[in-house]
Amino acid sequence: MNIIQLQYLIDVGELGSFTEAAKKNRMTVPTISQSIAQLENELGVTLFTRSRKGTNSTIEGKIVIQHAITVLKTINKMKNEISLFQSENQGNIVIATIPGMISQIIDTTIKFRKDFPHVNIQLVEGDSRLVLNYVQNGHADLGFVSFKTEKEEEVLTWEPLVKGETLLVINKHSHLRFKQSISGDELEDEMIVLYNDPYLKKITQDILPTHLWNKVSLITNSIEGIFRMIIHENAITIGPDYLVHSLPPEQKNEVITVSINKYKTIPYYLWKVTRKNEKASELINHFTEQLFSNLSNQHN
Repeated sequence: MNIIQLQYLIDVGELGSFTEAAKKNRMTVPTISQSIAQLENELGVTLFTRSRKGTNSTIEGKIVIQHAITVLKTINKMKNEISLFQSENQGNIVIATIPGMISQIIDTTIKFRKDFPHVNIQLVEGDSRLVLNYVQNGHADLGFVSFKTEKEEEVLTWEPLVKGETLLVINKHSHLRFKQSISGDELEDEMIVLYNDPYLKKITQDILPTHLWNKVSLITNSIEGIFRMIIHENAITIGPDYLVHSLPPEQKNEVITVSINKYKTIPYYLWKVTRKNEKASELINHFTEQLFSNLSNQHN
């Protein structure tokens, strides 16, 4: 018994004619007759009776035809679901992100592609302003940025993924390591390095007294360069704690964090940003869920 035989069976029953069933399927009448005969032999029943008035289903034939219709509907539904799955699980996802998220996104991509090997992921790295522009202009499907609060954007949807705290990041041997919290005035003699992001720079300006703003030694787009300066040159930087949690172990073990008095009770969020009025695909939702799981495990 196979799918083709079931289709021939249904057609003969609905059309009441072996000849018409043959025409519909572009087959010969003997081919249709042989197929029905094979089914009858396999099931041990007579499915049709023939007369001058046409071909009629027997009682057994009617039962078999109803089951055949159900089977073919189920098979067609299965084919449609498989086709939908294949179409949804192929293609590209373009992600714009701040540099601090690159490591987590790559780790998530490795796991994600085990489930969706035919999906290509493209990463665009830049500061928060670039990320927002890429998403807003349709050059990226989603973006990841760090802000204290949701920004007022008419065309973007903001979803908080991780809540963190803005902290001072220092070398584990720094004399500042003994402090529970710190103020901007206490950073006068420190080498300050910053990531080149307008919003992090604004936070730093807010923390530091005006006369210390010129004390910033390095502003760079390289997260790796910043942490090399902290580890090897005893520099300090300012950033959200979840970025520190996501560092490779060899770097994470060399730095510690200290609360900043002014920002000790002000949360800082990692946001997923997408375009409004555009439903996210299941692929994007699945990727976000995996990334959130990875971040949560690192944060705990």
